[in-house]
Amino acid sequence: TEHPPPPSYRFSNYDMENIQPTLAVLEKIDRNRRKRPAAVALNYNLSKGALPIVGIRNLDQAEQALEALGWRLTEDEVKMIDQHSFLGKKTTL
Repeated sequence: TEHPPPPSYRFSNYDMENIQPTLAVLEKIDRNRRKRPAAVALNYNLSKGALPIVGIRNLDQAEQALEALGWRLTEDEVKMIDQHSFLGKKTTL
């Protein structure tokens, strides 16, 4: 909540306080797995059977995307994220 995304980002129209519980779960998992939150979030999508299209703007984002590969979240980790997820709304750029 202290560092909201720039207005041009898709999640900028979400109240960051609503997203905080999900971020807290991602951070808990990333500490246990030694992965960054973006890698955990991407792996969550892969674990759910989705084939996400990842936008990469810089080297750090490329590294985080690669960090999501070669492992899967456990069923319990997926459930933890599911419990704190919410239905988003469509945004436009």
